[in-house]
Amino acid sequence: MDKLYDIIIIGEGIAGMTAAIYARRAGADVLILEKGAVGGQAALTYDIGNYPGFKSISGIELVTTIQQQVLTLGVEIRYAKVLDIEDGYIKTVKTKDMTYHCKAVILCLGATPRQLGLNKEQQLSGRGISYCAVCDGAFYRNKVVAVIGRGNVAVDDANYLSHIAKKVYIINRRDELKAQEILVDQVIDGVKAGKIEILNNCETKEIIGQEKISGLKVHNIKTNEDFDLEIDGLFVAIGRYADTQWLNHLVDIDENGYIKVDEHKCTNVKGIYSAGDCTNTVLRQLVTAASDGAIAATFAYEYAKGVVVE
Repeated sequence: MDKLYDIIIIGEGIAGMTAAIYARRAGADVLILEKGAVGGQAALTYDIGNYPGFKSISGIELVTTIQQQVLTLGVEIRYAKVLDIEDGYIKTVKTKDMTYHCKAVILCLGATPRQLGLNKEQQLSGRGISYCAVCDGAFYRNKVVAVIGRGNVAVDDANYLSHIAKKVYIINRRDELKAQEILVDQVIDGVKAGKIEILNNCETKEIIGQEKISGLKVHNIKTNEDFDLEIDGLFVAIGRYADTQWLNHLVDIDENGYIKVDEHKCTNVKGIYSAGDCTNTVLRQLVTAASDGAIAATFAYEYAKGVVVE
């Protein structure tokens, strides 16, 4: 057998790197496997103002700082996409070119916001376009913003932003919102107060702006008319997805595609843990990802200590 790691962490986002820090400080031999770039979605955030210890810090600066801590502790990091995991007394983790072995695995796959697929969306992400109202809403105090979506997240975002922004537009492709009644009632209160305006049967056709977003070109599906909407910020809330399909044969996944874990962040498979946004958690924030990573690492290491190899 090739080298046997105590713990292999899949994903180098906030949850994965925090797990690596806790596991390595406990004395574990740790490998991180990352398919893309360090930091995940956090690295794409232009400015972070709700992470403890920092009044304001860019996403790339935060994740780079954490990665440096990980490297200083001697954690090994390799960049490759994991294709499969085989359960057993010793776990086998397969990439295209390599096979790794470990006692415990921590899945920190993150969750990716669904995008509109429009031109300039990626270019202006973090520069007026956000996928998290709680994260970035404070930057739009007394400004005009729009929320795209019609479900619980979109409606909740609109209610949240209505207490910060001057005006909130909800752009909804259908003729009514599809959210919990209590959330819709709050939106109606916001409409009555002049803080929220619902644009039903409308879809965004184009993002306007160069260095930052300045507006949207919107199409009314019923009237077949186009109009421009001047805004300072856009919040896209059309759902998130976790890249978990390749794990269906291994761990339990809920109806929304998130990995089911217990209070110790353990999946239904002994020795396989999961942390952060890819799990069935109640809040997906950087600080909760870090917390999840710490918990997962603590119990993964306890598990790994019990795996004795002759």
